[in-house]
Amino acid sequence: MAFEQPGPDDADRRRPASHPRRRSAAVFVVAALLGALVWGAWLGRDHEASYDVVTGTTQYPYVTLQVLGCALTVGVVVALLAAWRHPLVGAGGVGAGFLVAWTVEAGTSDDSGLYLVGALLLAVGLALGTAVAAGVGAGAAALVRAARRRRGPRPA
Repeated sequence: MAFEQPGPDDADRRRPASHPRRRSAAVFVVAALLGALVWGAWLGRDHEASYDVVTGTTQYPYVTLQVLGCALTVGVVVALLAAWRHPLVGAGGVGAGFLVAWTVEAGTSDDSGLYLVGALLLAVGLALGTAVAAGVGAGAAALVRAARRRRGPRPA
C-alpha cells in the first residue's frame, strides 16, 4: 500500500470550509457598525428644527447639507470597503446598519406608524446608493491593480 506525500494544497483542505464565510460575516458586522456610526454621527443627535440657509426654510429634523454630508460619508465608506475586497458584503452591511439605526430612532419617536414608509424608502435609496458606491470602489481598485501590473515589479 502506497501512501501519498502531502502536497502544498493539502494545507488548504484542512482549513474549515466556513473560513471565507466567517470573514465575510465579520466584514458585514464591521460594515453594519460603520453604517450605524455614520447615521449616529450625522443624524443621530439632531432632534430640533433647523433653519436651512440653502432653501431658506425651517426643516425638521435634518437640513439639506447634513443629509448630503451623511450620504457622501456612506458612499465613501462603502467605496473603501469595496476597494478592500468586499463590495457586496460591505454595501449590504453599511446599508443594514444605517437602516436599523434610523428605523429604531424613527420608530421610537413616531406615533403614526409612517416611519415604516420612510424605512422602506430609505432601504431602496440605500440599496441603490450603496450599489453605485460599491461599483465605484471596486472599479477604482481594479484600475489600481491593472496599473500596478503594467508598471511591473518595483526595483529593489
